[in-house]
Amino acid sequence: METNGKSCDICSRMNSVELATSRCIDCFDDLCEKCANSHRANRLSMEHRVMSLDDSQAVDFVPDTVGFCEKHADRKLEVYCFDDELACCLMCATTDHRKCKMVESLEECAEKQASEDDKKKLEEMLEEFNQECEDGKSSLSKNKEGFGAQVDDIRSRIQSMKESVVRFLNDKEAEFMEQLVSLQNKKNDKYAAKVDSLSEFQEKVGVDIKKMKNCTDKNKVALFLEMKKAEKNHRGLVKNLQSLQNDYKKISLKLEDANFLTPILLEEKPYGKIVVEETIEECTTNFLSSELVQFHVLAKSGCRMTDVEAIGDDHVLAICDNHNKIYLFSITQGFITACSLAGKPWAMTKIDPMSVAITIRAPQPGIEIVDLRMDKSCTLTSNEIIKLSFKPNGIAFDRGGFIVSSTDGLLRHVDESGSALHTVSVTKGYVYGLCFHSRRIIYSHHVDKGKVYALFDDKLGTQEFTFEHEDLSYPLGVTCDSRGNVYVVGCSTNNVLQLNSEGTFVRQILSRDKDDAISNPMGIRVTTMGSSPKLLLTCQNEIRMYDFDSQ
Repeated sequence: METNGKSCDICSRMNSVELATSRCIDCFDDLCEKCANSHRANRLSMEHRVMSLDDSQAVDFVPDTVGFCEKHADRKLEVYCFDDELACCLMCATTDHRKCKMVESLEECAEKQASEDDKKKLEEMLEEFNQECEDGKSSLSKNKEGFGAQVDDIRSRIQSMKESVVRFLNDKEAEFMEQLVSLQNKKNDKYAAKVDSLSEFQEKVGVDIKKMKNCTDKNKVALFLEMKKAEKNHRGLVKNLQSLQNDYKKISLKLEDANFLTPILLEEKPYGKIVVEETIEECTTNFLSSELVQFHVLAKSGCRMTDVEAIGDDHVLAICDNHNKIYLFSITQGFITACSLAGKPWAMTKIDPMSVAITIRAPQPGIEIVDLRMDKSCTLTSNEIIKLSFKPNGIAFDRGGFIVSSTDGLLRHVDESGSALHTVSVTKGYVYGLCFHSRRIIYSHHVDKGKVYALFDDKLGTQEFTFEHEDLSYPLGVTCDSRGNVYVVGCSTNNVLQLNSEGTFVRQILSRDKDDAISNPMGIRVTTMGSSPKLLLTCQNEIRMYDFDSQ
């Protein structure tokens, strides 16, 4: 039985030493097995709650009585020293804490700081910490899955390479695979260790949460003491969590030097070498409470930019329906280059890190694919035009195909040749803004008092939510952040509204009151550039860029 090295308090008072195996949580004594049995048999204490030392550490309720001083076992706790965060008797207060500035009686403390509101605030703080642990576990789980997917991808590439080389490479392949699996196992062990730490934090804070929920007003002093103990525990756990969070790392797995190996059959590492890049994950942004702070402005005279996309950490693409062009900007250098399009563009979507698809509304409706190349200089090249039989507006890329909105109130899923896979009738009139996130299609209806809709990505177009607001008119652009929160552009109202992931209005996150340069906004994106999320908004001939500031 676990003893934790503690001595039996009753035996100690009788000048004897026995290891404690139990604890009475009503009289706060650590008990050996013999004394615990006597305690249960005594009429005065037979109803006391005696449990093992381990179980007593996980008590999820506040005891009804106040304990005794650690230094003077015959004296009850009478005062609380805020300087040392310690409860003690009056004798300790006059000796050990005589130089402390803030020492008050427990009765006064309980009256002032053990109210229902105080308890509720502490409970909320503990619940928030518990949720942080849960979020951390979820993040680590996703990183583990992503790392596993990268391992699987490299494994597949290696196996394909194997088919192209001579039998000599079989032995090398086995060595490589062993190295790869060993690496994955080591990383998985680290993930598991972090998750275990978070679970341990949750277990500890869960005890205090249950105490707060199960406590009564029978003894406010006891409540106060437990609250202070919980606060102290919480600070320690927060420090441990922050230390653990600083080590959250997202792993990027690469395979280098994996060129065709026929000319170098005797190469020491014919399959290339594994390169592991670990980066600290960006701090989680609270999109629903962060304020937007202007970060940068990109401009091109005489343009009307209808949509925008971020490329990497420094580059931005914008399309202009005045000049039928796509422009490439750099945050550090400004305008770089442009490319003429086949017709009048409206919206675009990224299909891979260096390519976008653009809806062309006239003269010939279609989708134009444009590639960006960055060698010695940056170039934009029109690569392909997919003809359509309808006039397109918004566009989103999905698993090799496209979701396209149109002027006839339909959402169409089309393949890479432009053929419709299936069509969903969603509204009468123009459907302009369109984005796709977590298998949900978010789109806006272009009318005076515009609406925003969310559909599940199924062939029936099952509706998830509908949103309208008195401060929203002509919603031409819509986007989502990484948490699924929705941002809607009001072109006539010169604003951007923010909804949570369930479609509930949160706030007007941008307006002329916050940025008087906002004029007829249209295209919008919330995306990560560098290590932080940015909001990009097209306003006439400008791309206005904002940071999410949580301070």
